[in-house]
Amino acid sequence: MKCSNCGLIGHNKRTCTNDANTHTNTKTSHTEVKEPIDKSIVCIDSYGPEVLKTQYRLHKDYVVGRIKSSSELCIKIRLPSIPEDISENIVKFILYKLGDTSCSWDCKKGDLISSKEGKIECKCFTSDGPCSFTPSSDWNVIYFLDARNWLNDEFVLYRVPLSRTSKEWKSIKVNKKQTFEDQCKQGRRPRLTWVELHNQLSQFCDKKYNGRFDDIFH
Repeated sequence: MKCSNCGLIGHNKRTCTNDANTHTNTKTSHTEVKEPIDKSIVCIDSYGPEVLKTQYRLHKDYVVGRIKSSSELCIKIRLPSIPEDISENIVKFILYKLGDTSCSWDCKKGDLISSKEGKIECKCFTSDGPCSFTPSSDWNVIYFLDARNWLNDEFVLYRVPLSRTSKEWKSIKVNKKQTFEDQCKQGRRPRLTWVELHNQLSQFCDKKYNGRFDDIFH
């Protein structure tokens, strides 16, 4: 027998002790309501430690192989730099080691994003040649990864707590006549070596890490 009052089986309307409105509201109160998620701000970082170690070893083996073969063939070659995904994640995991586990890669803007430091720019150099900057780039803090001895698995990381729009950064001399900001306004890519940058910003450069690749993860 189905009750015409509450819709349940086992009794009728005359013996029903349930209120139809109360029963309906009870069901409704247990319905899970989820807030919509703004997917545009979600940053899913799947580049874990093992991914970095694998990509690093693959690239190192390739470069070492190129060096060996060019030596055997007595030819000169230009060695590739470290791919950005590798260098940026080296910086990320050094920051993890230093305590900023909010740091994330593969974000929509910037090289890294952190709830502590905001938008992070990463520059890696494997030689004494210049670093190149995109005129429209923007950041809250910039890190420089000295990888000139990376084939021996040694890295040095410097932090420069100057935003792209800070007076000090815009005033960096690119040459005798032009500043960093001058060239950006012209749509040109400012190019400066680490030595040139360090000479002008030494009071802001803070060495954060000096060690081996494997030690980043311990």
